Amino acid sequence: MTLLINLIPLLIAAIGFGLSWKLRKLWVAAVTVATLFLYFQTQPSYMPKGQVTRSEPPAFTESEARIEDRNSKPMPGDERDQRMRDAVRQGLDFKQ
Repeated sequence: MTLLINLIPLLIAAIGFGLSWKLRKLWVAAVTVATLFLYFQTQPSYMPKGQVTRSEPPAFTESEARIEDRNSKPMPGDERDQRMRDAVRQGLDFKQ
């Protein structure tokens, strides 16, 4: 959609100058130039207007909170092996 809107001036220029060339009339080219000038004057400008002031960031306040390590840690190998042995000794739950 944006591409089509951006192609409107080229379309106006192509039609106007094409008609001017075909009809051999200079006033058609002048009207085309005037139409393009008017078109660009009526388009909204997307550039910032005026001065934009930046608001002050809030002041940094220090905190007394402690950092906690909540990452899971791997189980030691001996404990894992012991759990495996216990599970093998107890057998499967559904096989009782």
